[in-house]
Amino acid sequence: MTPKRTIVVAVAVAVGVAASVLSYVFLNNAQQRAYHNAKLVEAYVVSKPVPAALSGTEAISDGYITTKKIPTEFRPATAVTKLSSIENKEAVASFSVGQVLVASMFVSQTSASGGFAQQIPPGDVAVTVSVDQVHGVAGFPVPGNRVDLFITLNGAETILLRNVTILATGTSSANQNTAQGSTTATTTPVNSSGLYTFEVTPVDAERIALAQQDGLGIYMVLVPPGTAQVTLPPVSQGDITNAS
Repeated sequence: MTPKRTIVVAVAVAVGVAASVLSYVFLNNAQQRAYHNAKLVEAYVVSKPVPAALSGTEAISDGYITTKKIPTEFRPATAVTKLSSIENKEAVASFSVGQVLVASMFVSQTSASGGFAQQIPPGDVAVTVSVDQVHGVAGFPVPGNRVDLFITLNGAETILLRNVTILATGTSSANQNTAQGSTTATTTPVNSSGLYTFEVTPVDAERIALAQQDGLGIYMVLVPPGTAQVTLPPVSQGDITNAS
């Protein structure tokens, strides 16, 4: 190789390295700006829709779970830190893309065989979301309570669904709470798992799943008993906030 050609190759390699470095810096800065320079931590998140009863071993081996950097405030205290902890367990419900993996999303087969589906009224379905303490009313809502769901859209909180019934928190359902004699708010245990399973129509389940998939940050607002329930029209991919 002639000296001139050697110089040309060296310059090309240097330019390529510089471009790679600049691309990394640009993308890293863009992500930081998107999170408003929040401190980021590693977390396991759902990378493709997880069906109910999927085994933890299959979820790991088939790429249902991946790692992602998220703001510290969005990682629940019960977030899974070792994937080995969900092996030989199964998903308690269906989970959407983007949900942070927490311990109670996968339970032993013995715990999962309690007939939870029998608690869902005909015509409705159960859908689960994962929120932190701030977005989940400090974990105080319990099965049987109703909440309004908001999302962050264009920098502002926007109503997603109104008066949604909580079917379960973590792996505790309304029937279990009744059997255990849960009574007043002062004695109600706080839901530290960050998991809430809602009883909704299939259309509203789709709206919740799309909101989570688009990373719109579901925010719960606890409403008092007796609030009228709202029925919403069908939802499309481009219109997940068609609520009133």
